[in-house]
Amino acid sequence: MPQTTGNGINLYYEVHGEGEPLLLIMGLSLNSKSWFRTLPALSEHYKVITFDNRGTGLSDKPNTPYSIAQMAEDAKCVMDAAGVDSAHVYGISMGGMIAQRLALMYPEKVRSLILGCTTSGGVNHVQPGADVSMLMLSRGSSVATPEEMAWATVPILYSHEFIENQRDLVAEDIQKRIEIPVLPYAYMLQLQACLAHDTYNKIDQIKAPTLVIHGDEDKLVPYQNGVTLAEKIPNAEFLTIQGAGHIYITEANDLVNERVLEFIKKQ
Repeated sequence: MPQTTGNGINLYYEVHGEGEPLLLIMGLSLNSKSWFRTLPALSEHYKVITFDNRGTGLSDKPNTPYSIAQMAEDAKCVMDAAGVDSAHVYGISMGGMIAQRLALMYPEKVRSLILGCTTSGGVNHVQPGADVSMLMLSRGSSVATPEEMAWATVPILYSHEFIENQRDLVAEDIQKRIEIPVLPYAYMLQLQACLAHDTYNKIDQIKAPTLVIHGDEDKLVPYQNGVTLAEKIPNAEFLTIQGAGHIYITEANDLVNERVLEFIKKQ
């Protein structure tokens, strides 16, 4: 179990496959296990590095304020520990925020950038509905079990049609999610970092070739946020996943993996 002591904490990471390096950065409250549908396809072609963000999985969970910039430093530490000078970087949700910061702070380390279901934040961020926001905030103080809480968030993470027709896949996601459940305080520290995230006035400085991916039924990070990223990042490509919610890596796994591989191959 590789770990690195970087940026003041222990960070857990794994390396799969061979080839050009590809760093995967997971989203709010989730750990690297949640890449389980993505990893097999990408690691056939690339040296894929996954890791647990601070506050999740087997990484340390300091009870002090987190920031997206700090977590971007964590990502750099993982790259350094894996012996990677630069990599293709793919982040989803909070991981996409971290990926933006990494590309801005260390442009030489990012060969290409894939931003999934994420936002540039700030005053231009399109907010989710009030019911979604209240549920996300309540998770930090909920007395529900991790499994109960995970099921409570299903309606805001997946499209209604997918929940109706593919409940078994949702259940698989939840089982992975609760193997190492996030602690309430660590969840809130990550959420506060997300709420403070703002790269809107800087993302036009991103030089790396960029692919933005967003489901048009995303209730947590509304679709317009993906549109904004694609419009502001120079020469960015935009992939809309029709009918998909926030967890498009489950709802459209094969399609997305195919398009991600096509994009990276071009770089």
